[in-house]
Amino acid sequence: MNALRMAARVALSLVIVAACRPPIGGSVEPSASSIAGSLIPSREIAVAVHLPGAPDALASAVTRAAGSESIAGAGVLVEIVIPYAGEDAFAVRDRDGQTDLFFATPAAALIAREAGNDLVMIAGLQRTYGMQLAAPVKGATSLSDLTGGSLLVQGRPGDEVPLLAALTAAGVDSSSVEITFPEDPSLPFDPYGLFDGTYAATAVTSYDGAARLQEFYDLESGLPVGPDGTVVLADESGLTATAPGIGIWALRSTLENEDHRIALALTLIAIADGLAACRDDAAACAVVLEDSGIADRYGDGLLWSVNAFNGTLWPAPSGALEIDEQALTAAVTQAVEVGRVAIAPSIDELIDRRVLELALANLPASVDLVGASWAPLEVQLPLE
Repeated sequence: MNALRMAARVALSLVIVAACRPPIGGSVEPSASSIAGSLIPSREIAVAVHLPGAPDALASAVTRAAGSESIAGAGVLVEIVIPYAGEDAFAVRDRDGQTDLFFATPAAALIAREAGNDLVMIAGLQRTYGMQLAAPVKGATSLSDLTGGSLLVQGRPGDEVPLLAALTAAGVDSSSVEITFPEDPSLPFDPYGLFDGTYAATAVTSYDGAARLQEFYDLESGLPVGPDGTVVLADESGLTATAPGIGIWALRSTLENEDHRIALALTLIAIADGLAACRDDAAACAVVLEDSGIADRYGDGLLWSVNAFNGTLWPAPSGALEIDEQALTAAVTQAVEVGRVAIAPSIDELIDRRVLELALANLPASVDLVGASWAPLEVQLPLE
């Protein structure tokens, strides 16, 4: 890890600590209402939560987890880590007293595995990724128009797999389409290349990139382009709308350490608590994320994104952290079929449930992971 990334990582971690939580102290006893309960590692452990890109609404529950006095009292520090240009975001070295969680789509994790990172899914997160495909108003009107074109994809290698599958289903030779990812994933997604004609279309997340498309300042008028500034390209196959959501992954080797399993389980409990809190009070959640200083959006714009992110999770009939083996199997098959992954590992090889089982066994009864009554808020995206 170079000095620049270390400095950025420490600074980001300190922002969260300063904004949301007291310093950790392994000797502090959890309170009776603590979400940590009696689940305490034998030593202080730092859990680095690796996001797939610059912090957005995806970081809302993690920001709340980082501010949990409960797991701080149990001696667990949660910090957020973002990837940087030119680095393998999954290649982390063993550090004494620290372990890692990775937020990644199945295809991104599979590509990382083939690169030598022995990842296993320890929990689910999103029901669907929330992928949307948009083109300029005077550009492509259907997927078939993208043959031979260049597409900008918000995300990282692997996240384009459902898009390639949708193009194939529409009769497009996906090998004729050039896929480009943002050069620096640590920066907020910038759709400039879509509006200056560099790209024929862009694939974005429904909770972040979709908002940034509307907020983009028109190159001629200087005003936000709004909802009429792009055209949503219909995908009759439904493969982008049902794109597998982000899951929570860890390196297999770290799970052999009991303290690490306990720390990861505590982190899952804190994330679950944060997810439920952000579902039940999205406005308060947006304020916490804004006050943390790690997101570049604010006010009702950030609330709009938190609300849209909630739509990729809730309701969760099987529970928000449950691993959907059927969806994971389909994601593996899809990644192989479009040629992004060479070998399909077995589902048993991809999943380790020990941390999830430990978390669920100690999850307070007050934390609702189903959200059966959830409904989206009516929030207008402010365009200034």
